[in-house]
Amino acid sequence: MPPRRIDDLLSMPSSRKAFSREMAAAMTEATLQLNITSAARDLGWRPYHTHDSRRSQPGFPDLCLIHARQDRVIFAELKTEAGRTTKDQRAWAADLLALTVVEYYLWRPSDWLAGDVTRILAARPT
Repeated sequence: MPPRRIDDLLSMPSSRKAFSREMAAAMTEATLQLNITSAARDLGWRPYHTHDSRRSQPGFPDLCLIHARQDRVIFAELKTEAGRTTKDQRAWAADLLALTVVEYYLWRPSDWLAGDVTRILAARPT
């Protein structure tokens, strides 16, 4: 008899992976941003996002997150699973990654669903 409950389906490793892939593929950048900024606020971060970037520097990352007590700054570019970075976004990433005082990440829905984003936000500096 085939499984009938979603819990039964999700308990099977291959089904859980397929479900996660489908969820990641369907998640918009706006939903990803909402999830990340909500979690960031809950963890004591102050998020910033430029709502209308048409008059801003091309390629600047989607999010800037500051945690004053932890002395951390994160810049994050958000993309859908299939989204590609632009030349300007890659240039900003290279410049930010060259710095030792900030963190830079390219986050996709699969990173959110896997818990990677939350682990990074919850991590304490050593």
